[in-house]
Amino acid sequence: MGPAISVISMPQGITLYFTFASAMQGDEAMNAIVDRGWVGRLKRAPELDAETYGEFCESMRSFIFGPMSKAIAPQVAAVIEKAKTAGRDLERVNDVRAIFDPLPIVTARNRLLRSAQEMMWRRYRETFHAQDDVFRSELATYDHKGPGTVAYDADWDPPAYVKHPIHIQPGGYGGDPLVGYWYHHASNVFFIGANTQDEYHLSLAAATRVPKDGKMSRILELGCSIGQLTVTLKERFPNAQVYGLDVAAPQVRYAHKRAAELGVECHFVQRLAEDTKFPDGHFDAVTAFLLFHEVSLEAGVKIVQEAFRILRPGGIFTVFDFPTGHKNNDPYFTYFMDVDSKDNCEPYSVGFTGSDFDGLLKKTGFMVERGEQDIMLACTTYAEKPA
Repeated sequence: MGPAISVISMPQGITLYFTFASAMQGDEAMNAIVDRGWVGRLKRAPELDAETYGEFCESMRSFIFGPMSKAIAPQVAAVIEKAKTAGRDLERVNDVRAIFDPLPIVTARNRLLRSAQEMMWRRYRETFHAQDDVFRSELATYDHKGPGTVAYDADWDPPAYVKHPIHIQPGGYGGDPLVGYWYHHASNVFFIGANTQDEYHLSLAAATRVPKDGKMSRILELGCSIGQLTVTLKERFPNAQVYGLDVAAPQVRYAHKRAAELGVECHFVQRLAEDTKFPDGHFDAVTAFLLFHEVSLEAGVKIVQEAFRILRPGGIFTVFDFPTGHKNNDPYFTYFMDVDSKDNCEPYSVGFTGSDFDGLLKKTGFMVERGEQDIMLACTTYAEKPA
């Protein structure tokens, strides 16, 4: 008897299950990737069960950030008003935790958010590792297949600061050889289905600033992960050489595979953002999306210095990350960031949001302009290297 396969998917995560005998037998059945085709730019997961499970996790996140957040808001406002009337200091983390942690709906929200995160990682990871050898072989094939290139060292030992299980991701950011596959699908859960066609990254590419002289011959994305922004940058600037750099070999390998499947010529390298190995003044533009809040403050300083070094005079460093350097007057936001830092393994995010990032850029030599903040809380910062 073959595997149980979901053949009908219905709204609200309801799935009808049917079992049938597989026509494939033995090793052939075990070693074949089930090609379920593409939905636009997204290559589907090998199992419908995994997709519907992911949709359920999306529904959980949608509920948490929609109806549940609306229900939380008046209770949060009430305890804030009560605390202010009592003269309590609501700037320190311990003080805001003292007023919000006792609210059952807030702690339920924290638990649900953590559970949704754990569930999405587990299900997609299990799905791809069920055919571990097959997907490893696919990556190996694309290592030498274009368009584009990938360069990595599978035996390289990265710095300690990148070994945390960021986002409670099993194996950490790059500790699993197939992480690119399941990270991609799980990230769609994080975006609640709003980025399956790279919509968000297309908007980031559109927001990436062009130098005043209009020259865009070489572009680099720092911390490229699975290469979605790298690819969309190449699509916006088809005549430019576009590079994606990341600390994790499994991420750049998957990034290259996906770019090649899409027919987009990008070049991916496994290196440190603070030590890129590129020549001085090599790039017209450098970008970084949600990189700085994931690294230590010490590493962040070195990354900014490295970006300045590899940009040519007049080049632009476009940074998309959490807003920094301002006094936060929202006690619940302070609470949310602290919970996320501890419960979602974001060891560096609070330090980054409390830092003077604009000041660091200016001290390094950049001319800085602050852009807009979007719905994902990412603020756009443009840093120009003087001509």
